[in-house]
Amino acid sequence: MKRVAVAIGGGDIPGWNFKTKDSNQTEYNLRKIDEYIRSLSDKENPKLLFIGTATKENIYYFNAIKKIYEHLGCLVDYLEIIDKENIEKIHSKVLDADIIYIGGGNTKYMLSEWERVNLKDALLKAYNNGTILAGYSAGAYAMFNTNYEGIDGFNIIDAVVCVHYNEKSDEKKSMFLEKIKEIGKPGIALDNSVALVYKNEEIFLVKETEEFKGYKFTIKNNNCSDNNKSTIIEKEEI
Repeated sequence: MKRVAVAIGGGDIPGWNFKTKDSNQTEYNLRKIDEYIRSLSDKENPKLLFIGTATKENIYYFNAIKKIYEHLGCLVDYLEIIDKENIEKIHSKVLDADIIYIGGGNTKYMLSEWERVNLKDALLKAYNNGTILAGYSAGAYAMFNTNYEGIDGFNIIDAVVCVHYNEKSDEKKSMFLEKIKEIGKPGIALDNSVALVYKNEEIFLVKETEEFKGYKFTIKNNNCSDNNKSTIIEKEEI
């Protein structure tokens, strides 16, 4: 059984503007990534389920994703969980999807809503059954052990993650490095317009252009004496 997760570092989506929370966006720098996600299914018309919890299920966001993926041949639907109590129906919809796309937004809010309906278990079951799992920003954070702010995901990828890396301040990049040291796990940093593909436990990137990068950070032991021990973190492009 193939298992594939795609973590998207950020980027512009036509028809959805994260800043204004409306459809006022024409730039598109995720085309190659969207096409790659679609290509992972060998079905003629795969069922794609969009989860927009992190933006409180904003209809503009759903419509933007719907337009992109319908053009790519998908049958697109969305999952409503806010103020919904029918957990069996919610889980059934998740398990019926061929591709699940988790949108960006407020990570903490998203995860708290998921906990209320136990969505984590349904998503992990779908992933382990072969459903393609894609996540943008907050949706990407959910796939990892934790993010640079210490918000824990459900650990499909056992690493610390930082998305929108090319936009992050020096302070937030330092937080990322400190979190790697604190929990002793490798780090993954993704620029906008870059996606990390985790396929059968191997990783590689899909990028819109070579301008955008993805990095892996690894803790290395140094050769200093016990009195001069320090943590060395090695950074390399993926």
